[in-house]
Amino acid sequence: MLKNKINMKRISIFFAALLLVFGLSNCSKDNDLTGDSSFKLNDTLKLAIDKSAINNEEQLTISIDSVLSDSRCPSDVVCVWEGNAEVRFLLNNDGKKLKFILNSHGGDNYPSDTTISGYYIKMVELHPYPVSTSKIANSEYVADLLIKKE
Repeated sequence: MLKNKINMKRISIFFAALLLVFGLSNCSKDNDLTGDSSFKLNDTLKLAIDKSAINNEEQLTISIDSVLSDSRCPSDVVCVWEGNAEVRFLLNNDGKKLKFILNSHGGDNYPSDTTISGYYIKMVELHPYPVSTSKIANSEYVADLLIKKE
């Protein structure tokens, strides 16, 4: 009887430890959307407004300063022009803070990419895509970015 109680106690401790490990491992998931996160060059990263992404190897931090305008054609409407979203970013490169603007449209008048301080930065996509029946809150915006070293 005593042996069974000891075994049950060991099993209980084992499962409690296992739950703790799984709980802690899930804490870091989705931090690219909910808090500051790290990123690797040449990988596409998701960056939420008012959050930062950090590359420690390059001493590089990037964040969305603001969405200046969003005139993209809503997905449930037929438009003559697809529209454009204009997003201002803040790049901190080893202590030097630089602001720059990228666009969802792309092209000469609405560039979706730039090269700053030896880094190629492209806004691949801006989420969510507008629909005519709802307004996008500033806090909902998430940009997909690609950052490469030139």
